Amino acid sequence: MVINGSGDEREILPEFKMASKSFEQPSRLNSAGWFEETRRRQEVRRGVEDKYDYAEIEVQSDRPVIVGVTGDWHLGAEINLDMLYRDVDIIANHPLVTGAFFMGDLTDSANFNPAQDEDVLSYEEQRQFMMSILTQIGKDRILGMWKGNHDHKWESKGGVSKYAELSQRYGVPVFYGPAFIKFKVNDIEYRLMGSHRLRGDSIYTNAHPAMRGHREVQGLDISMCGHTHKRGVIQQAVREFDSSRPVVALVSGTYEYGTGYTKDSGFGQMNNPEMGMWWLVLGHDKKMVRIMGTDEMLQLVSEWMVDF
Repeated sequence: MVINGSGDEREILPEFKMASKSFEQPSRLNSAGWFEETRRRQEVRRGVEDKYDYAEIEVQSDRPVIVGVTGDWHLGAEINLDMLYRDVDIIANHPLVTGAFFMGDLTDSANFNPAQDEDVLSYEEQRQFMMSILTQIGKDRILGMWKGNHDHKWESKGGVSKYAELSQRYGVPVFYGPAFIKFKVNDIEYRLMGSHRLRGDSIYTNAHPAMRGHREVQGLDISMCGHTHKRGVIQQAVREFDSSRPVVALVSGTYEYGTGYTKDSGFGQMNNPEMGMWWLVLGHDKKMVRIMGTDEMLQLVSEWMVDF
């Protein structure tokens, strides 16, 4: 506060200087830059997360080719260990088996209660059990894998999935959701679609989700899935323009006896005929698909074993 010569009062404000700031300001992308950067990141993500839905497999054979379709092992839960041990041994060691497709939910991976308390193995123990089985089977007989909702979706909520790097480890396609395989036996082409889960359900046939797959995707020979724990198969003809052709729809069974959820929801306990895998028998000299259970498949191939 100062007083001038006339006796007037006025306020003198202090002189204020703005602070000087020096830093590297982040750049901003224009629309062209965002298109380019997003395209780059999508390509990286596809490589990191197995984002593909097509593969080709070729087999040379002088007899029909035997391929297993298995899944829903639910390792860690209460499962039919004897059945799984037998099926794994056949996939890994039978001289007339080419290999198998694995339809997901190989571990139970429950991350909430009461389901988590029902498991007899921890997350890490389930992972070790699964990896020991896949190592026993070997990369040559693991033909393709699908991620499930238990062993991938549920578990990835915690930031990890048991399928991370399995494609590189075993040299095998690892799919998530519906995917397509061109399977060639000699010069005969079989068109397959698989997924852990396909849409739909029915009280009239356990194979409904896979059969619906033929309705939604034209031109398939085989549609296959798991997930429902209701083992089923349908072989029938579908009509095309001025013709028809045979198709196969199958749902692989589970190895899990049951849980509190299955009891609450009315499914109850699973029994042996409802459980386990299917086997595809693919013709080598003409196009032919047969579907068999394990006992039936072993009976068939025993007739061929005289050559081994």
